[in-house]
Amino acid sequence: MKKNTLPKSISKSIDFNRSKLIKQQIICIIFVLTIIQYVFPHGTVTSPPSRVWNCYQEGPESPDSAACIDAVASHGTQPLYDWNEINQANANSEHMLYVMNGNLPSGGRPDKYGGMDQVRTDWVATPVSPGPYTVTWTNSAPHATSYYSVYITKDDWTPDQVLTWESLTPLVTTSASVAEYIVDIPVVLPFRTGKHVIYSIWQRSDSQEAFYSTSDIDFGDVLSIDDFHLDQNYPNPFTSTSTISYSLRDTGLVSIKVYDVLGKEISTLVNKKQPAGEYKVVFNGENLNSGLYFCVFKVGSFIETRRLILNR
Repeated sequence: MKKNTLPKSISKSIDFNRSKLIKQQIICIIFVLTIIQYVFPHGTVTSPPSRVWNCYQEGPESPDSAACIDAVASHGTQPLYDWNEINQANANSEHMLYVMNGNLPSGGRPDKYGGMDQVRTDWVATPVSPGPYTVTWTNSAPHATSYYSVYITKDDWTPDQVLTWESLTPLVTTSASVAEYIVDIPVVLPFRTGKHVIYSIWQRSDSQEAFYSTSDIDFGDVLSIDDFHLDQNYPNPFTSTSTISYSLRDTGLVSIKVYDVLGKEISTLVNKKQPAGEYKVVFNGENLNSGLYFCVFKVGSFIETRRLILNR
């Protein structure tokens, strides 16, 4: 039997069209994946857990805490399922232009995430203490990063106040970095009492998009700052040595340690029981690089922190 075959010209045309179709399909797939990469939600702070992450962990359909219950009642469950999407696509480091006072927790998107903007004292808060601490971003779609900035509410802020840019003080801003799923940011928490907020910003370097995260923390009971006091070191900035003064109204076990910006202990200046009185200790930074350091003064459960600036 004679086998039917297509002419070579037709066969080549079919092969060419098939190859062209495959290439077009590949291009379409790449295009779709690129779009998904840019519109897919990206991340939030999971330690200390952000408000939206806490509510998502409680369960969007039946949250446990009163604050999360009210957030769902006012804005529905979808914001919790989209826990990693509190963002501004065009921020480009101009955060105050896009995120207004009162809308910091919603990242300037109160229509969707306004439940996070509630001013109330019963948001679930993570217990913390002054001193070295790690803030962790969990990013479901990592991107190259321009910086992460971490802030804490000022000493006189209370959770019954609106969260504003003016109520924040900076803790750290990181350098540019590559895309990572888990990002640990070392900070040193200053002396605070009661409930406060850690506010974090992730600014991408591969686009103008930025993400915002609000974490409630609790330093615990009010302590008396009259019984123990740490003065600011002098001089500050300093080139080699600086004197640190402190006072005790009662006898106590005193610890004074110096840490770098990564939370690594650099020096233990005092670690002993001392009677009431006024004291001075000299910190020698001759063998250290210029930069920011933290002096952490601890007596029992009382902790106070000061910034030391070494500038050669």
